Amino acid sequence: MKDLKPIIVSLLRAKMAPLLLILQIAVTFTVLVNSVYLMAEKHADITAPTGLSEDVLFSFQIPHRGEEQSQKIANMYRDLESIRALESVAQVSIINSMPLSNRGGGFDIRLDPDEPGYVTKAAIYTGSFDLIDTMGAKLIAGEGFDLVDEDARRDFGLGRVTGVIITKALAQSLFPEDWHQALGSTIYLHQTPHTIRGVVEYLAGPWSFWQHKKNNMIFPTIFLMTDITFLVKAHEGLREQSMKDVVELLMQDPHRQIDELKSITEFKEEAYQAQNAAYTTLQAVIVGLVLITMLGVFGQTRFSVLKRRKHIGTRRALGASRGEIIRYFTLENLLLTSCGVFIGTLLTILANNLLVIHLDLSPVPFVYLIYGCAVVIASGFIAVIQPALKAANISPAEATRTV
Repeated sequence: MKDLKPIIVSLLRAKMAPLLLILQIAVTFTVLVNSVYLMAEKHADITAPTGLSEDVLFSFQIPHRGEEQSQKIANMYRDLESIRALESVAQVSIINSMPLSNRGGGFDIRLDPDEPGYVTKAAIYTGSFDLIDTMGAKLIAGEGFDLVDEDARRDFGLGRVTGVIITKALAQSLFPEDWHQALGSTIYLHQTPHTIRGVVEYLAGPWSFWQHKKNNMIFPTIFLMTDITFLVKAHEGLREQSMKDVVELLMQDPHRQIDELKSITEFKEEAYQAQNAAYTTLQAVIVGLVLITMLGVFGQTRFSVLKRRKHIGTRRALGASRGEIIRYFTLENLLLTSCGVFIGTLLTILANNLLVIHLDLSPVPFVYLIYGCAVVIASGFIAVIQPALKAANISPAEATRTV
């Protein structure tokens, strides 16, 4: 293009301002792409399926009643039946810890008891035999538990031969080539063998921040702790009413104490509170970066127009049209932006490698670089329009007037 050579000559004559703008665009591009990528990661975490019937589930804790273990178990089952009899309740189960509650237990998983290390780690849920149905988790392979599999104990019951139900993510970690091989296979927890009886599609873990949060397993064992955690599934649209009904039922005994009465929605909001805050902050950072880029381009172009009024006027006097003047400054902006994006791409790759190493993130997909490039170039183009139009409106007579 005939304007390219004059533009390059002009930029080389006044190096400092263009170089600063290129550096600003490069840094902006680097931070922008990585911020968008981090925001996408946060959004994926926040919106990830829990595998639960979120709209109808809630839980609460009450202390065990009774002196002897047999009394505690009998009272616990009596409470289960009383809650299950409520009209607003569809199902109720006992669970050792709630998904996304930041409380729970986890184990190393082995396929060979004699191997020195472990294949992966997983969190463990224990509870009633119908826990999967109460959760609303989708069984995609194998079979669930039956009433005869259920037991109440003071430990996790890892030595019981009942089989376990695991998540698809855990099956994929154990058998990456074909997760279906997990069904019927034997895994080892503390040297104890357990047969994989079924696979659920997805189930949120106790910790939203854990590296292995998608790896979870379920045992049909009611873990007798100090408090009992009930997971209640209300009928559709009756969760709030069901919570009131349960409280009224249990508080008929004035000595009862109910703790941690929360819906799954509340657990999820609390678990992802930090991620939501980071997501909002990253949104503000992205908007700020785009505005800064636009201001930088606007300021550079406006300064260039003011500095070259006489040159622009001369070109207008020699027959240059308004469109040619606008084209000149948009092309100059595109050249500077392209240089900034190129340098920014190199910086982005370097910065992302550091994030991968220190934050255990996956590499930024190439498409993010394309989107970042499009956003920066579009922002620069919008910012250059007003100064370019102002330059195109400079009259030859005014520009060539001697001051």
